[in-house]
This record gives sequence, structure tokens and C-alpha cells, in this order.
Amino acid sequence: MANKPSGRRRADVKISFFEQFELRSRSSVEDSARAKEARVARRAERRNTRAAEAVIIEASSQPSVLSGSVIPAIKTSRSQKLRPITNFATMTVAAGMLATAALPAYAMSPDLAAMTRLATTDAAQVASNPDTQNLTVLAVNSEKYSRSTYKTISATELERQQILAAARSWDGPTAADFLLNPPYPSYDTAKVMQVANKYVGVPYVFGGESPAGFDCSGYVAYVFAQFGIGLPHSVHGQARLGKIIKPEDALPGDLVVFNDLSHDGIYAGNGNFFHAPRPGDRVKLATIFTSNVFYVRLGIGG
Repeated sequence: MANKPSGRRRADVKISFFEQFELRSRSSVEDSARAKEARVARRAERRNTRAAEAVIIEASSQPSVLSGSVIPAIKTSRSQKLRPITNFATMTVAAGMLATAALPAYAMSPDLAAMTRLATTDAAQVASNPDTQNLTVLAVNSEKYSRSTYKTISATELERQQILAAARSWDGPTAADFLLNPPYPSYDTAKVMQVANKYVGVPYVFGGESPAGFDCSGYVAYVFAQFGIGLPHSVHGQARLGKIIKPEDALPGDLVVFNDLSHDGIYAGNGNFFHAPRPGDRVKLATIFTSNVFYVRLGIGG
């Protein structure tokens, strides 16, 4: 008969997986409990130590009588009292210097900021902006333009400059050329209307006397020059070369002159006239818009 193992020896007993897990868990719990107790004990010891130190410091700051003798209190120097403040200030300055060193170079130099196409040179803004790398280039462009000859102009002013440049560079026939060799040697009212209408849409240019740009008297002189009729480039001069007639007697081809000699045009009949109105406008056929006019016949036609 085989011997039965005693309960005091378990080397020959097989322990199941669950029993092993239970043993390990129980051991782990016991270890955790012991570690917790040790931590609690250490904390209590530290608290007691701090409390004892506080009592000693408080006692040392007051005079003590021992065996009839006075023990002077321990004095704290000014530098020791200010040490916490000094330490704090030192740490603050160090942190500021570290942050400054960490900023990119373009945050300090306006020139470098312009080179890197940034819109600000404020270091604080660069540091606090989460989109530092996405700053706009508006300020850089503004500075670049201000250092050059670039100036913002309106579309109207740009057009005016282009028209003026074209008028000054006109190399086609002039009124003087037509007077030397007029395309229409004989005066004809219907043909005058056709020639006058040919230049409708030409822009107004002060002093202009070519199809690149006309003023009022320059337009009148250019039209009549093609019929061999020379007129001065002046409202006053043109009005003096003809005979004043009644409004009801006016015919197409007569001149319409403003009473103050500020403007004139070519009468087209039915209360209308061809004229170059004013800056920003163009040659047009329009209604005579004022009664303050008189009519001049140049001594030709009917």
C-alpha cells in the first residue's frame, strides 16, 4: 500500500492554473498593502520633521531664558529674507532670455522680416501667433512699393494718361496737312455732317487737335480743314471769322458758340450739334442744352 503524502509537504501535489493565479494575486495585494503602509509612514515622518523644524525656528526667533541667562534670538540677514524673491526674479529673467533666443531671427530685425515676407516685426506677436508661418505679405508689399516709384492710381486716371500719351504721339495728318491738300476741295453741307460724324467717340483732350484726342475748337478746326477752310484753334478766334446769324436762320454747318466763348461746336440742325464736350467725355452728337448760345456762319454755304 502506497504512502499518502502528508499535508505539510506539497512538492508532490499538482497546483492548478487558478490556484497559481490566486496565490500570485494574494501575494501582490499583500505587497501593495505593505508598500502603502511604508509610504504612509514616510509621509507621517516628514510631517513630524517639518513641524519640529517650525517649532525650532519659531523658538529661535524669540529670546529665551534658561538658568537665569538670556539666549539671543538667531537673526536672519536681509539677503536671506530676500532670497526667495531673488530666486523667482532670476528664474523669470532666465525664462525670458530662453524664449527670446528661441524666436526666429526675423522676429527681431525689420530687414530680415521683409526678406522673409512677413507682415509683422513684433516679437510678441510672432511668438503668440499659432500661424507664424502663414502671416500675410501685405505690409511687405506696401513697404516695397513705397521704396519704388509705384503709386496707386484709379482706372480713370490711367485711361486719361493713356489718351493723353496717344494724342501727343499722333503721327497722322494734321489740320495743317489738310489745308495744303484738302480731301474735299468744295464745301458741301452733307459732306461736312459726314466728316463731323466720323469722329464721334474720339476722347476729349484739352488742347487736342487730332483723331487721337480733341478739344472743342480743335475738333471744329480739324473738320473744316478737310474742306480747305482754315480756322484758329480757339473758340474766340473761330467766332470772329464769321457772321452772327439768328437762331432760326441757322443751318447745318454753322457754328454754335456759347455766349461766354467757353465752348463751340458744329450745328447739325433740329437743335442738335456735334461737339467735344469736356474732360472724361467724347465727341458726340447732342442736343444744344442751353439757350445761352449764338450762331456763326463762316461765309460759306447757304
